[in-house]
This record gives sequence, structure tokens and C-alpha cells, in this order.
Amino acid sequence: MAFLESKAEWVRSSQAKYAERAGEPLSKEEIERLRKEAKATLPNRVKELAERHGLRYGRVTIRCARSKWGSCTAKGNLSLSLFLMTLPEHLRDYILLHELAHTVHLNHSREFHALVDRLTGGREKELAKELRKYSIR
Repeated sequence: MAFLESKAEWVRSSQAKYAERAGEPLSKEEIERLRKEAKATLPNRVKELAERHGLRYGRVTIRCARSKWGSCTAKGNLSLSLFLMTLPEHLRDYILLHELAHTVHLNHSREFHALVDRLTGGREKELAKELRKYSIR
């Protein structure tokens, strides 16, 4: 019984995390609202972050992607999921920096992760762990 009681808080937090992940699907109206917000916000934020860190990129497109938060092509074009708008701002920035880092290293090598860590002020692992609490709906 003492063991179960010692794990009660963990059980409660796990239940909340999984309930959040299994949230109701968004309506078409909500998706369109997110699309407008993403188009108005994300390209400007990519530009700000790229300029701040001296990175170059091509186009930014917003898609209704449900499998990835973002991707980067060999030409440096970024494709971002409109569902980024459901994340806290610091996690959106983490993903944008992750994708911008792909304009330098188009892989997930040690050098790539070192760059992302530098771009995030030494917080890459912490932010990646926090991001795992969220899912694209």
C-alpha cells in the first residue's frame, strides 16, 4: 500500500499527460483559425530567429501536417505544421531553430545536435523532452 501511495502523484500526472494527448480532434473552423494564425506568425518568427543566429533559409510554407511539426528540404525550404500554434511559444521557437539548423546540417548528426543545443542556449535535451508531452492533433 505504501508503494502505491508513493506513486499516486506520478499516476495522476501520467493520466493528465495521456488525456491531453488524446484530445478531441479540431473542427475545420479551428484548423482554419490556426492556419491564419500560423501564416501571420511563423514566417516572421523564422525570419527573426534566422537573422539573430546568422542562418539562411529559402521559403516557408504552412501545411496541415499531422505527422511532423516541421521539415527542411535540401534547398533550405521550411515546411511547418499549422499545429505549431497549439504549442507554447518557447517550444515553437525550439522547433523553428531545429528546422533552421537543418539548413546547416541536413541530418541528425552530433554536429547538428550541437548546433541546436547552441541555438537554444544549451537547452536542446530539456526542450525535446518537454515537446514529447505534446502531439499533433
